[in-house]
Amino acid sequence: MDKKDIIQKESEELLAQLKFHTSVEVIKNDNVYTVGIKTENDAPLVIGKYGETLNAIQRVLEAILYNQCNEKVELVVNVNDYREKQVERLEGIAENVAARAREEKSPVPLRSFSAYERKIIHEYIARVHPDITSYSEGEDADRILIVAVKKTETTS
Repeated sequence: MDKKDIIQKESEELLAQLKFHTSVEVIKNDNVYTVGIKTENDAPLVIGKYGETLNAIQRVLEAILYNQCNEKVELVVNVNDYREKQVERLEGIAENVAARAREEKSPVPLRSFSAYERKIIHEYIARVHPDITSYSEGEDADRILIVAVKKTETTS
């Protein structure tokens, strides 16, 4: 059985054990497997508050697959295009914060974002706003993301 088939089987079994009514499609793209979950009624339960259940399902699947394949399997679990909507929302926040940092000419802190969410915001800022920088400070639950205007070097 190849990895894609193993991922399909394990995903379906896990979701069935959790009593979710779903269908699963696994797609491989550049050594990353996307587990696309479709559901009519269970999306809020599968996603959970702030995506916590979805992230937990992804971590459990990663552990199962590591044991089955004897190597780390790059995996993204998505439900009804939740991840795409999440990226759009985060990019909107990044756009607003970049404009605010530019307008106020001072760093703008963002709190209460997961590592994944901070990564999306960092990538968006780097890709779209060459005059803006973003970085994280603090540790664990106290980690915050800072968005600021890049300092320009002046020569004298």
